[in-house]
Amino acid sequence: MTAEESGWAESDSETFIDIANVAVPGRDEMFEMLASLVPARPDEQFEAAEICCGEGIFAERLLERFPKARLLALDGSPIMLERARTRLARFGDHARVEEFDLTDAGWPHRLPSGLRAICSSLALHHLSGEEKRTLFGKLAGKLEQDGALLIADIIAPASDTVRVAYRDLLDSIAREQSLALTGNLDAFRTFQADGWNGFAAERQPEGEMPSRLFDQLKWLDEAGFVADCYWLRAGIAVYGGYKGPE
Repeated sequence: MTAEESGWAESDSETFIDIANVAVPGRDEMFEMLASLVPARPDEQFEAAEICCGEGIFAERLLERFPKARLLALDGSPIMLERARTRLARFGDHARVEEFDLTDAGWPHRLPSGLRAICSSLALHHLSGEEKRTLFGKLAGKLEQDGALLIADIIAPASDTVRVAYRDLLDSIAREQSLALTGNLDAFRTFQADGWNGFAAERQPEGEMPSRLFDQLKWLDEAGFVADCYWLRAGIAVYGGYKGPE
């Protein structure tokens, strides 16, 4: 995916690294929920994958929680890939970090079969609704029975009233997190000035195509998952499902 196609550039990666804990509501809680939903005991050996791993923060948490797991972490940003490789180096061959293109329809073929979990955070909204629907079906084929597809992502509001509610709450949370985490409002001002609140306008920024949660749960169900939403705050949800019998 090029910057022109996605609306995302390496400068955005740098800014996100700096302000993510302010821009994402309850980021630590979101990651904790994702990790808690992985269907495995802490001492189990299993294979997992992460789509768009960013700088490897969730991957690190997953491997700390499941030290015998092996994780394939994928991302398309050179800056993020460098950060992730550095962060995950201490896990040796339990962590593989590889470059990929989310918009290349063939990338799921690179995933091994029999995965226990496939996770993704704040990435799939760069795909259209039909692309998400198709991807869910492909990923189901890579999971073992009862394996999980676990997603944290921006969701499309069902109405303008909901959009405005998300906008205002996200601004409020970002302001509070900026003060709590940094002691000042500099990160919050960057969040506002650079347009990180995608609910501030009636249309999402270029390259961002969030889908309604209800629709995604239907697509997950069609793909053979027992689907649900597990956490939701200010327009960002943790949702997904567990693969049922064939």
